[in-house]
Amino acid sequence: MSARVEVDLEKFAANLRRIRETVAPASHMLVVKDDAYGHGLPALVSRAVAEHVEWFGAFDVSTALEVRVHGGEGPRVLAWTVYDDSDIDAAMDASLELGIGDSALLARVIARARARGLSARVHLKIDTGLHRNGFRVEEWTQAVAQARDAAAAGLLRIVGVWSHIAEASESEDDAARAAFLDAAAALPEAPVMRHLAASAAAFARPEFRFDLVRIGAYAYGIRPEGGPPDAELGIRPIATLFGTVVQIDGEQAVLDVGSLDGLDSRLAGRLEVGTPEGPRALLAVTATAARVAGWPGARVGDDVALFGGRAPSSATDAAELVGTIGEQLVLRISPRLPRRYC
Repeated sequence: MSARVEVDLEKFAANLRRIRETVAPASHMLVVKDDAYGHGLPALVSRAVAEHVEWFGAFDVSTALEVRVHGGEGPRVLAWTVYDDSDIDAAMDASLELGIGDSALLARVIARARARGLSARVHLKIDTGLHRNGFRVEEWTQAVAQARDAAAAGLLRIVGVWSHIAEASESEDDAARAAFLDAAAALPEAPVMRHLAASAAAFARPEFRFDLVRIGAYAYGIRPEGGPPDAELGIRPIATLFGTVVQIDGEQAVLDVGSLDGLDSRLAGRLEVGTPEGPRALLAVTATAARVAGWPGARVGDDVALFGGRAPSSATDAAELVGTIGEQLVLRISPRLPRRYC
């Protein structure tokens, strides 16, 4: 078998159950941006629906529409990036929910709803200090009034209020939470959903969970840099990057995976990989191949686990060796490599 990513759907299901138990009574929104963090959206969404995940979060409308295809009509799906009016129309047609944090976008959504005689479902985003996007505090009162007027006219349904936090320090996050509570107080009417936390804050700080938490990385078993170990979190990496031996060159085994496939060349000389005879050093990474210290009986066709759930190092373990984060190491794996599910 050639280079590939193997994804363990049973571990994925176990992670989803762990998240659900941890954040209850809040609900879990499974974030599936970037093709479900590079794991393959169709298979992951299908399994998540089977595991009773009721909310999905997508970076953009096209991804949200893909969730609809593979997840059916039941789940609620939020998209928080809108590029043009066709996105707005597609979202309304597919009963998607839109994250809105800009007055011009809010006006465009209202205009499209009026033009089509439909009602758009929106989550209003307050900027609590991260400055990624969202209505600034000084804009919030006007934005809420604009949305309420549209809701009274049947053009909007305000179904959520949300934000991102920096997770830079507890004091900064506490300030963000206070700003979020002030903003949410302007929308007291039910059933407005409040959601602020992502993976790390959702696990570490119960007071940040509110009604809904947006968790992506933990669902795939990717823990944060410098954070608690997998065992403490109760999650496990679900994917493993495998290379296959294509040549024996003296005391080295040559694999069919290189930097063009997404294997970070900086890992050479730092990472131990999993061979049929145990851990061995990753010696070199070129554009199209990698070299590993050999082992007794090494032969062409042997599989080598480079990083992930079935390797000596998880994606985060490997990422910390080169000063980056596990998400980046996983997301850079080329989509050309097949994903195999087990």
